[in-house]
Amino acid sequence: MEHKWYVLNVHSGKEDFVAEKIKTMVDAQNVKELISEISIPKQSKIVIKDGKKEIKKKRLLPGYILIKMKYDQQTASMLTNIEEVRGFVRIGTEVYPLTEEEVTRMMDQKPEETKKAKSYAMSVRINDAVKIVDGPFKDFIGKVSEVDESKGKVKVLITMFGRETPFDLDLTQIVKL
Repeated sequence: MEHKWYVLNVHSGKEDFVAEKIKTMVDAQNVKELISEISIPKQSKIVIKDGKKEIKKKRLLPGYILIKMKYDQQTASMLTNIEEVRGFVRIGTEVYPLTEEEVTRMMDQKPEETKKAKSYAMSVRINDAVKIVDGPFKDFIGKVSEVDESKGKVKVLITMFGRETPFDLDLTQIVKL
């Protein structure tokens, strides 16, 4: 029987705790031939905080852990008896493994050209008032008219000489009011 990926439902926020418990149990009971891999799918997001870029990891599936294992009655009961575990994800009464395509998509193992595309966690939305903190228009106040999440850019309308003028700015150049 080969190892396949299964989804384990756990209490939200306890994914790391449960994964650590499973790793400890696998080592203590020497059952590495039954459970080979544990994964909590996460996605990297670039967050702008105080004008600085930070990369944060966000769980793609809160409340779920992926486990590569041999599924049988022994491993199922061993895992479902762990504190904070709700059980395996089922279709009807049956537990089915994930396909390799589903696992690859969830683990963010995409082709290189799509992996290079960065994702920003936007803290501003259209029509938000912002203050420009960097560049030639420093200390100007404007209104966000467009947001480009993939590039981390915004278009801000600034009133100059009685007319609204659009400016493309980086997220590090503005703060929300």
